[in-house]
Amino acid sequence: MGFIFRAFFAPMDRLQTAQGVPTKVPFLFATMTRRIINNPKLRPDYIAVVFDVAAPTFRDKLFAAYKAQRPPMPDELSIQVPLVRRYCEAMHFPIIEMAGYEADDVIASIARQGAEQNLEIYIVTSDKDMMQLVGGSVWMLNPGKGDLLIDAAKVEEIMGVPPAKVPDVMALMGDSIDNIPGARDPNEKPAPGERRKAGIGEVGARQLIQEYGSAEEAVRRAKDVKRANYRDALEKYSEFVFLSKQLAKIPTDAPVTVDLDSWKLVPPDTNALRTLYAELGFSSLLRELAAAQVAAAVAATDTATAAGEPPPPAATVETGVYEEFSSAAALSHFFGEARAGKPVAAWLELALEKDEDEGYGSRVAAAEFSVAPQTARSIAVDAEGKTLDAIVPWRNDAKQPKIVHDPKLFDLLTCPENPSAESKGGFNDAPRLAGVCHATKLYSYLLRPTTANHAFEEVVLRTLNCTLSGARGEHADFLLRIAPILRAEVEKQGLAELYEKIDLRLAAVLARMERAGVYVDRKALEVISATLDKELRRLEMQICELAGCAFNINSPQQLAEILFDKLNLQPPRRSRAKSRSTAAEVLEELSALHPLPKLVIEYRELAKLKSTYADALAKLIHHGTGRLHTRFSQTGAATGRLSSSTPNLQNIPVRSEIGRQIRAAFTAAPGHQLLSADYSQIELRLLAHVSQDPVLLDAFRRGEDIHSRTAQEVFGVAPFAQTSEHRRAAKVINFGIVYGLSAFGLAQQLGIEQREAARFIAAYFERYRGVRDYLDRHLAEVRQTGFTRTLFGRIRPMPEINSHIPNIRNFAERTAMNTPLQGAAADLIKLAMIEIDRRLPEQGFETRMILQVHDELLFEGPQKEIARLRELVKPVMEGVHPISVPLIVDVKVGQNWRDMEP
Repeated sequence: MGFIFRAFFAPMDRLQTAQGVPTKVPFLFATMTRRIINNPKLRPDYIAVVFDVAAPTFRDKLFAAYKAQRPPMPDELSIQVPLVRRYCEAMHFPIIEMAGYEADDVIASIARQGAEQNLEIYIVTSDKDMMQLVGGSVWMLNPGKGDLLIDAAKVEEIMGVPPAKVPDVMALMGDSIDNIPGARDPNEKPAPGERRKAGIGEVGARQLIQEYGSAEEAVRRAKDVKRANYRDALEKYSEFVFLSKQLAKIPTDAPVTVDLDSWKLVPPDTNALRTLYAELGFSSLLRELAAAQVAAAVAATDTATAAGEPPPPAATVETGVYEEFSSAAALSHFFGEARAGKPVAAWLELALEKDEDEGYGSRVAAAEFSVAPQTARSIAVDAEGKTLDAIVPWRNDAKQPKIVHDPKLFDLLTCPENPSAESKGGFNDAPRLAGVCHATKLYSYLLRPTTANHAFEEVVLRTLNCTLSGARGEHADFLLRIAPILRAEVEKQGLAELYEKIDLRLAAVLARMERAGVYVDRKALEVISATLDKELRRLEMQICELAGCAFNINSPQQLAEILFDKLNLQPPRRSRAKSRSTAAEVLEELSALHPLPKLVIEYRELAKLKSTYADALAKLIHHGTGRLHTRFSQTGAATGRLSSSTPNLQNIPVRSEIGRQIRAAFTAAPGHQLLSADYSQIELRLLAHVSQDPVLLDAFRRGEDIHSRTAQEVFGVAPFAQTSEHRRAAKVINFGIVYGLSAFGLAQQLGIEQREAARFIAAYFERYRGVRDYLDRHLAEVRQTGFTRTLFGRIRPMPEINSHIPNIRNFAERTAMNTPLQGAAADLIKLAMIEIDRRLPEQGFETRMILQVHDELLFEGPQKEIARLRELVKPVMEGVHPISVPLIVDVKVGQNWRDMEP
């Protein structure tokens, strides 16, 4: 039970099933036990797990207050204990429990009997009082200390006394967890504002036992004790010292029988274990179990072969009969057969290629198709792509239902392999994602938005509790199996409309944007890189001059030696573990003491800009197009926002001069211009909509400057009298409120006292009471349901909001406040992207949508189309979905991404 409680209070995000059942305790318990039995040096021959029972023991009769102050087991923990028991049963760990005896007593009795049978006994625990049982062939194994093995000598090193004297130390120091009083009055109730009288601590208890040999002798010779408070405690509370020793002494006479035959460590019940892991969502443990089964099968086969015996039958997941198409003609015949109404699962394997002349690109390397569970066909695609010609009629038929994993990859079938090729008939004229009805990657993301991995193998593992073998044709087979299961759950969760109207339709839009790419001036990046290199060398010289010696600025260890040893700087309010940290927040604190840390911060920022953008972007420019073809992801952010990679274009800085120079390298092609359309203060407008706060509604409906209005409401300063500082502070408050900004955070951002920051926040909520009421209602709802839902129905599980760990709970509350607004903003711009993408070809535009960055869309089109483009884009974005206040879009035009004018 000690490990169960430790797992419950472990400082990590709470785990839960899709149904909201907490699972952190069984996961950590399983992790700990597996680590032990999988370690060849620790793996035991016999094992038993001892549980406490609710029945009273002799200690309760001896001392009525024993463990009396312990609160009842939290409901969140009590529902996890049976899951731990199920894990033990699946592992074939015998469970021992005895009414009238604590688990410690049972363990002690087993240890005594085992030692008498000449067994080596390892007591797996983190409790110090169990050290009294160590000695001879009995060890203590503490997983909390890196699987520390404790023998009698180690006990004396840790406790300062031999194992037999541990109860004496406990008798003097007591144990607040078990309410063992030690040398103090357990009935003492301090007056309000007063502290409880100090007794004897662990260090003092050790010293007294080392000097006098036992608790009884320390009491008998109390007058000889030099330290007054120790002497006073021993004289006044001797009866509680004697009682405490009785409570701390662990008896070894519990009527338990060591049954080695039933306690032998045997292989687990893999079916029960697999079922439990799947039920609890333990994907990593499922993978480990599958790998262990494969290894065991291989070992068994090797053993049988060496003995000249037939190999044992393999335990495999039921798979289908897979075959390969012999030719493109066979593939054509497959799609030519009558399959009306039958969904076809299509799996595409891509080859990501890096060519020194052409840059990065993707092509379809192989394909698999299935029309019925457990039957599938696969084909390798020839280099010229002629094989794919055979599937054009099927691919173009919108009435033919199709099942895919990543619909963006399916769209590769509708475009030329070379991004530089123009769209001139063929695949590019086909309807985007024609007939796609199920996209399992999007289903997985909608159901589990906080899960990072939506790879097909992971989705199969979570859905069907099995691992793929890698056979050709298998992916298409399992696509067909899992699609209806995931679809049913999507409908049950009320996410089907979101999938149909936004996520699935957006996939084709993103595929088209990826193919379009954005033109980047390689020479401009090279100039920026050279400038940064020169600036970095200058900073390096300055830093080394201030340090008084040359050193590697990029080495945290060498930097720490300069800061803390050579310059003797001491960061304020830092724990011992972080006292030599060179993290950014520590350097910020040290900047007030010495100029060197500030220069290191500047050096790091410039080095990151150089490596992440100036150097990296140039290498990713496609030689044939001169453009960057980023990869957009719909499944990378829990809020519903898009992300991008190879390269990441979502976080190019805009505030620093170098960041603006990098943006200037993103240009329009000759004869073209860029048009940027950016939602103005969209999250604050959504806050007005969901909160219905009258002040916010009035300000946005009147078209007022919301930051000026907030400065007026919070600071009581009329618009004509406001300074830039008033507006800046109001802006920080406005955007900070939707992120759960605390008084401490506001004080740091504005450089003011925390008390003044708290006053500003109180003033904000006093004037914007509708916001306060909305946030309170929303947080109460999330605490009750365990998830938050956005304007368009997108869900995000938020189990941490009920965490018993303050930091985790506070972070969850802040996330719960912002997710509905950020998620709604993300879906609004997605709807706009879908509609604009539909209208551009409809209205004969050559313009292409090329980038999406948070609340901004970037277009590239011929100069002659820009005026007409504005008249299309702005109304669509502002009218994409009605809310209680106007949506405003700022439109700018320019030759590059930096120098754009309204």
